[in-house]
Amino acid sequence: MSNIINIEKIKFGDQEFDLVAAGVNLSESGGTITFQKGRLTFDEIETILKANNSIIQVGLSGEADWKRSDLVYAGRLTKQSDYVIRLEEDGITEVKADVMIAAFRTPDLNEIVAAQAAEIKALTATVDTLVLSSLEG
Repeated sequence: MSNIINIEKIKFGDQEFDLVAAGVNLSESGGTITFQKGRLTFDEIETILKANNSIIQVGLSGEADWKRSDLVYAGRLTKQSDYVIRLEEDGITEVKADVMIAAFRTPDLNEIVAAQAAEIKALTATVDTLVLSSLEG
């Protein structure tokens, strides 16, 4: 008998992972998210977290429950082996997997200023291109 287990997901950017029960522990200023490691390596997961600009929790319905774009990866990723992710149908037998615990925080002022400077630089380049094309036309 095939038994499909519904599990909430967490998405970092476009990459989706299976959440563990009570795996999201976030406040306004940050916190941790615990998720199943899956097939990716530690380094691959850390690269995804560093490049990430959004965190989305996907409910059992497949729809987003919530989204956060105000947090950045805090540089702390830990692996925990043999983490109990659920119980078998008998209610006794534990199902274990490797999980990752990622820490997030709000960006500091320097990071905010650097991000805004990069946006201004990109906008300036766009304006320069538009001015040049209008002069050439």
